[in-house]
Amino acid sequence: MKEKELRIALVCYGGVSLAVYMHGVTKELLTLVKASQRRHAPGDGTGDAPGDGSTASIGPPAGSGAVYLDLLERIGRRLDLRVVVDAVAGSSAGGINGVFLARGLAHDLPLDPLTDLWLENADVTRLLAPDRRARAWSKWFLRPLLWLALGRSRSLAPDAEARGKLSLFVRSRWFQPPFSGDRLLEMLLEAACAMGVPATPAASLLPPGMPLSLIVTVTDFHGFRQIIAAHDPPLIEEREHRRLFRFEYRRPAEGEGITDFDLDSVPGLAFAARATASFPGAFPPAQLAQLDRVLAAAGLDWPARARFLEVCFPAPEAGGDPAQASLIDGSVLNNKPFAAALAAIAGRPAFREVDRRIVYVDPNPAPPGDNGRRAPPGFFRTLKGALSDIPRNEPVRDELAAIAERNARVARLRGVLEGARPRVEALVARVLGGTPPEAPTYAQMRGWRDAAGSLAAADAGFAYEAYLRLKIGRVLDGLAALLARLAGLDPDGEAVPRLRRALDAWAASRGITADATGGGSDAAGAEPPWVGFLRDFDVEFRRRRLRFVVREVNRLYGLAGDGGFAETRPQDLDELKSALYGTLEGLHVLAEGLPLGPEERALAARAVVAANGPPDPDLLDRVLRAVAVALDLEGQSRRTDELFCLMGLNYLGAAARAELFTAYVGFAFWDVLAFATSGWRELEEFHEIKVDRIGPPDARLLRAAGAPLRLQGARLNSFGAFFSRHDREHDYLLGRLHAAERAIDLLADAAGPGVLDAGTVAAAKHRAFRAVLEGERCRLGRRVLALAESWVAAAAAAGA
Repeated sequence: MKEKELRIALVCYGGVSLAVYMHGVTKELLTLVKASQRRHAPGDGTGDAPGDGSTASIGPPAGSGAVYLDLLERIGRRLDLRVVVDAVAGSSAGGINGVFLARGLAHDLPLDPLTDLWLENADVTRLLAPDRRARAWSKWFLRPLLWLALGRSRSLAPDAEARGKLSLFVRSRWFQPPFSGDRLLEMLLEAACAMGVPATPAASLLPPGMPLSLIVTVTDFHGFRQIIAAHDPPLIEEREHRRLFRFEYRRPAEGEGITDFDLDSVPGLAFAARATASFPGAFPPAQLAQLDRVLAAAGLDWPARARFLEVCFPAPEAGGDPAQASLIDGSVLNNKPFAAALAAIAGRPAFREVDRRIVYVDPNPAPPGDNGRRAPPGFFRTLKGALSDIPRNEPVRDELAAIAERNARVARLRGVLEGARPRVEALVARVLGGTPPEAPTYAQMRGWRDAAGSLAAADAGFAYEAYLRLKIGRVLDGLAALLARLAGLDPDGEAVPRLRRALDAWAASRGITADATGGGSDAAGAEPPWVGFLRDFDVEFRRRRLRFVVREVNRLYGLAGDGGFAETRPQDLDELKSALYGTLEGLHVLAEGLPLGPEERALAARAVVAANGPPDPDLLDRVLRAVAVALDLEGQSRRTDELFCLMGLNYLGAAARAELFTAYVGFAFWDVLAFATSGWRELEEFHEIKVDRIGPPDARLLRAAGAPLRLQGARLNSFGAFFSRHDREHDYLLGRLHAAERAIDLLADAAGPGVLDAGTVAAAKHRAFRAVLEGERCRLGRRVLALAESWVAAAAAAGA
């Protein structure tokens, strides 16, 4: 059966109290992913390859999860569809929700503690700092003015609760942030801990081998040093105020993985959530000292502190002690982190055919046709717009246009590769001397790979020199970053350009150039120096080759069991792909950091220092020799050859063997074709990226039934929901309902035309709405439930 992954990278905007709506959305998306994981749990016949130790949530899904599971099973009659969220990028209020969603995804944990935080504690009376809270007669002279203003504009505070709390807020202490940063941090820490621990060590909503990335934007008030290469002067120093906090989860197919979402990491996650939501004027800036104070008061440790500081505050960037950094709201400079999400998903492995989506949550989009007010702004309105409103509402047109352009390049490059397939197949047959044997030996496999490389060099002609120059340059770039990392420096920092120049001089002195493009030995039988260099250090070539082979394995799923592929079984492809991902994971670990001892690291540090003076090729020889031994890329290639000989080619059938030989043995031909024109950047997944929005206008069925376009929390410059429990309940429930409708839209679209008819989709939406309402009856008030009941009933009547 054909397999597909609906793979989502989620972007959550800032929005102050609109965080409550976004929480409803993220909670529903987590429910969708849990339902998909339940369907694909090991033992039900549709799970991942043997050895998948992930666990779905215990018991069958309830509420709207049961609706999603039913839809996935209906789709499963024709298409095995799996839903995965593998990247989350958030800013400000969206950053808080992103942190908690990522922790839930990484370890299959509930979001109910965050629901309690938003509904119970996201209230002005809970957030106000005690020393700034108004007393009964504080600023008593303002009461008549407030009554007059609210009487004329009841839309600002439509109920008694909101009016009373707005009065308390306005009469509280001025010219200092009214809200308590310590109290918010305590709330976030308590909620993150209350999510609990995984049911088993392997519990996750991510398939084995697939990473999860969380990116949270913050604004560093004082900034940090950035060194930029230029001509004259050669280096320019600037202050950078945009900072990204990154967290990662990865569990390989075999062995232990890494996680930044376990209980040891909760303090860092809570601090990131607190920092990204430090709305200027409302909360004081966040500092690490504040976290230390809160942890000490709670009697909690932070075992993952060192890793958090290493990743989020690289030493060369910080320019000093990270404790001195003052962090304010991420939305000040990066309220819509599309670029961070796109960077996170670049090069992600694909277990099946991928339907890649960027889904962004916009709780307060501009109304259709709204061109804004045309009257000239006054003095204070101009200042407010320039300092706050406009920076936080920058358009995403450039990001969406870049995605559209990338999709067009992907389509063109895929056409180029497919057009070249017959030619590559003929070249591979020429290398093999016929059809692939049933049981090749390791020596044969290596010989064929080497022969394909030589033939690719000869067949490409003068174009091979450009390809080779790019490859050597890319490897030298990687080595410069690696040496900086081994020396304990930032791989993107100021030391890297100097190291790169030193490596260029070293390569020239050792004859590692692209001048000789024949690819073979000279008259004395010696290989050109660049051959040994690439054999020892070209990690990325091996990674590209494995990704390409995995792509071809994914293509075979749609052919397995039919015609010439009748002997190929999906479970055999699963097993092969699992082993390929294990090898790919090993290469990823090598690229990130080498198992070098103190002596070798000291050598790398010496090389960094020496890069400031005259070139020292002998020192680089010693350092790179140690790096080559640690990388052991020839050993990696040998193990991959063995994998193909033992697993991949002995039982897949002749047609599948030929396809995989064309991909693996013939990769040199594919690489020459694509690397020089694209570097494979656009072809990592070979799929376009579609963009979907979740916001009040996009839930069309509910909109037609009378659900509002504007959220309650959008009042008072998006602080509205902090003044009313009713408003928070209203927006939270709308978030869940909107996300339920949009989740079903996503499933129907990913399934493809004709799989789910319009009646089935509409009925599923009605069932999901009802399931959400039933699940929230014990938590929400009557007024909100009655209002939602009217929307759902109207939607059902319209559908009937």
